[in-house]
Amino acid sequence: MLFNSFEFLVFFFVTIIVGNILKNRWQKLFFLLTSYYFYMAWQPSSISCTGMATEGLKFYTDRLYCDFKINPYVFILIFSTIIDYFAARLIEEKQDGDSARGWLLVLSLVVNIGTLGFFKYTDFLLGVINDIHLLGSYQFPKQNIILPVGISFYTFQSMSYTIDVYNRKIEARKSFLDFALYVAFFPQLVAGPIVRAETFFRDLDFRLGVYKENIDAAFALILIGFTRKIVFADNLARVVDSTFANYQNLNSIEIWTGALAFGWQIYFDFAGYTDIAIGVARLFGFQFNPNFNFPMSCRNIADHWSRWHISFSTWIRDYIYIPLGGSRVSVIMYIRNIMITWLFAGLWHGAAYHYVGWGIWQGTMLLSHKFYGDTKVAKFLNNKGGRVYDLLARIFTMFCLAFGFIMFRAETMEKAIPMMKALVFLNDSVAPLTRWSNYRFGILLVICFTASYVFSKRQIPTLLTGSWLKYTTFVIVNVLLLLLFGVTESQNFLYFQF
Repeated sequence: MLFNSFEFLVFFFVTIIVGNILKNRWQKLFFLLTSYYFYMAWQPSSISCTGMATEGLKFYTDRLYCDFKINPYVFILIFSTIIDYFAARLIEEKQDGDSARGWLLVLSLVVNIGTLGFFKYTDFLLGVINDIHLLGSYQFPKQNIILPVGISFYTFQSMSYTIDVYNRKIEARKSFLDFALYVAFFPQLVAGPIVRAETFFRDLDFRLGVYKENIDAAFALILIGFTRKIVFADNLARVVDSTFANYQNLNSIEIWTGALAFGWQIYFDFAGYTDIAIGVARLFGFQFNPNFNFPMSCRNIADHWSRWHISFSTWIRDYIYIPLGGSRVSVIMYIRNIMITWLFAGLWHGAAYHYVGWGIWQGTMLLSHKFYGDTKVAKFLNNKGGRVYDLLARIFTMFCLAFGFIMFRAETMEKAIPMMKALVFLNDSVAPLTRWSNYRFGILLVICFTASYVFSKRQIPTLLTGSWLKYTTFVIVNVLLLLLFGVTESQNFLYFQF
């Protein structure tokens, strides 16, 4: 079910009205059932209600969805929930030093990572085996396994809970209903943010009040989320799709525009989704942490990742980077830790070589920034460079990010490489450099960069508080943008595919 659909509008109002009438356990049960319904509203592309299979497992999965509207992939979500619930309960009961605690944690990790690995990485791993001819001339056929929507998000969320219980950071939840709701709560279920158990159960136990100022703040978040998605992301998709489909016929300036447009598209798309998710959750009494903080006008790559998809970057920091030893190790081990962490980040986003390349590029940029930051030149420029150096640093960071944007968006590395060569004017295109066919989007990107730079200094919430005139103006401007420039066809959010 898409946030930007009429179906969700009906679902939301029914859920919030009935949910506020019910109390205590009945309210939690209602929220859980509606969250499962929200998830089951997604129709996997493997299911066809017009040409259903006549035998085998596919016959039953098609029947479940087409005849009873039961998405078979919901059982994977429920299975993961059951395993982690009982694993965490048993881990907490065991004494420190008991080897059973470690084996129970391993069970939880194997089930979660194994399930994610099967659906997300089977075809990729078989492809790698085929590419290196590990079995000689034999080639594995493509399995075309459908990736269940949201599996990367709810798997990480559930795993972090079990790990935190193992490390005695939190107590295992005794109520299965509470834990199941934590895993499946619909606002963040299919595309994040990745909510920590400590945050969710804090609000579940001591539900935040929903007063006028909370409703105003939530409505503003939801409204700006729709604006980011429908006005900016979906309009930028036009130039992005055109650029990546026809890059052979474009000059370097046009490819630059398309590459940067994708960076802004995925930012507006994903930030829009999480704005809506956080706003909706706030109307139910939950206060999730912000997931984006103007990352597209960042000063350096470390600054970028402290502001982009914060729930994910802090997850890999806490559960991958720090357990590896973090930065309190030798230089060689530090390089290893960074590269392993970001290789993992690349593979989490997708099972393909171009995602591996993207992860390696992020790690390389972070290492380069770290070693450059320790030089006397960097320290001098940071102290004496002033606004000119600050602006140039932000432009240079965007320049470096553009290579990653191309790897992230391109279907293969074979497509990504010539586009990245074009960024440094090494492409073979015959299109004259004097042509700039997508210049209007280039102007829009300059406006976006400037506005992001300005707002990152002042923050939107501070612009809306304490004045009904500011708030009213904000609402009117966003509504006008939606009416005048919004893309009317419902478009999937990009992070659904991860």
